[in-house]
Amino acid sequence: MSSDWFDLATQGTESGELARSIDWSATSIGSPDTWPKTLRAAVRLCFSTRFPIFIAWGPDLVMLYNDGYRPMLGADKHPGAMGAPAGEVWAEIWPDIEPLFDSVLKTGEPTWSQDQTLIMNRSGFDEETAFTFSYSPLRDDEGVIRGVLDVATETTDHVVDARRLQTLGTLTATLQRLQGDVDELAAATVGVLGRSVDVTRADLYLDTSAGLVPFASTHERHDESVPSQVLREVADERRLEQVGPALVAPLATSRDRSVAGVIVLEGNPRRPDDDEQRSFLQLVASAVGTALSSTLAQIRQVGELRDVANALQDAMLPDDPTAPGWHTRYRPADDSLLIGGDWYDVVDLSDGRFGLVVGDCVGKGLRAAAVMGQLRSASRALLLENLGPAATLEGLDRFARTLPGAELATVLCAIVDEDARTLTYSAAGHLPPLVVNKAETRWLNEGRGTPLALSTAPRPEATAPLESGDAVVLYTDGLVERRGEHLSEGLRRLADAALTIREERPASDLPDALLAELLADGARDDVALLLYEVP
Repeated sequence: MSSDWFDLATQGTESGELARSIDWSATSIGSPDTWPKTLRAAVRLCFSTRFPIFIAWGPDLVMLYNDGYRPMLGADKHPGAMGAPAGEVWAEIWPDIEPLFDSVLKTGEPTWSQDQTLIMNRSGFDEETAFTFSYSPLRDDEGVIRGVLDVATETTDHVVDARRLQTLGTLTATLQRLQGDVDELAAATVGVLGRSVDVTRADLYLDTSAGLVPFASTHERHDESVPSQVLREVADERRLEQVGPALVAPLATSRDRSVAGVIVLEGNPRRPDDDEQRSFLQLVASAVGTALSSTLAQIRQVGELRDVANALQDAMLPDDPTAPGWHTRYRPADDSLLIGGDWYDVVDLSDGRFGLVVGDCVGKGLRAAAVMGQLRSASRALLLENLGPAATLEGLDRFARTLPGAELATVLCAIVDEDARTLTYSAAGHLPPLVVNKAETRWLNEGRGTPLALSTAPRPEATAPLESGDAVVLYTDGLVERRGEHLSEGLRRLADAALTIREERPASDLPDALLAELLADGARDDVALLLYEVP
């Protein structure tokens, strides 16, 4: 029979009513009438507060607990936990918490655990939980430690929410940094999600002309438990679908006319498949969809701009010469559209004479291209007036002073006389032509002057003889200049490469071979290249 004090201490709560219904004399802690004063005081405290408390007493650590503690037990353990040994009630976490009980019982020192992760089975599955709690010693009337008082609070929601927010923050920041490359974006997505405790699996499908194709996964292969028909319906109808533990979501923003693809996400199996977990997975899908949609839109825009730039560049650059022995190439910088300020031109002056121009305007993009186009047209007009190279450059000087953006442009103008086998040339700040044959190379370093519009002094001019088998190479600085390197190193590299190639291959192979060898690490600047092969 329970004593009056026990009835009073446990009245008014469901757990208290349960405690009164138990025959405590049948347990290892005996009838409440025999309990020491310290245990009675602890029981009064336990049932007088709404804060979660449980008491473990006696050699079996028999449990008493209040209503505040009941949610921690879950439906599977309550009410059977009342009056049962703690080691039986918490069998699945006993290896984690038994050392704490032993420490308190042996030393009398309280413990403190903050956000301690424990895998409990209290709701029919192994559930990840977190608690902040303290175990304190309970002594009998003689001062001997006989039990443990546990004051606890469950922090599972706080811990899981913070972790999910960190995953979302990392994912969003990573995807924003990588927008512009679909492959890198997909790899980053599965990389971040693959490290998240709250995402068991992530499979990305990209919507292509061939249908939805597997694109990236946190695992070695895509999970095939979601039927392809469901994937297609989610993409077409732009709706969420739950397939077992997996959330299937379209990758798109509200402004998109079509989806970029579909993502299949599975949450943490040790957390309830509830609204909170589904909301988290939806936010993940939204972040990936926004980034992927933005990236694909950017790629489409760049593709459209590249088409426009191609057309504009084709219109600005001249047609390839039809006479034999002439070879021209244009290579844009790797990080730009196919348009810039570098140009070349070959003008047929009749009677076996050809005017050559290679130039480079300051800057990049449409502005430089516009200036380039006007300078090319002006130089062609001046050459057709049968002006020599120096006189042509002097005319360009006058024209450049009236054209904003043309100042400091470098130009090399030359005239090839096939009958006389000569090259007459003048350079406005431009790099020297290179003559190469199977035996040697030589630079044409005379006839040099300042870039356009810097001086009113007469332009110098020089004439160099040409021999059968010679190849004259005119180029812009993107072929030889490298950041942090003296220009002489680039010129030496060009001469060495040209001689090596020419020793083994015909002159017609020089343009492509030079571009391949000298720009093996990529083109950091636009390159215009013009080659004349002396017959």
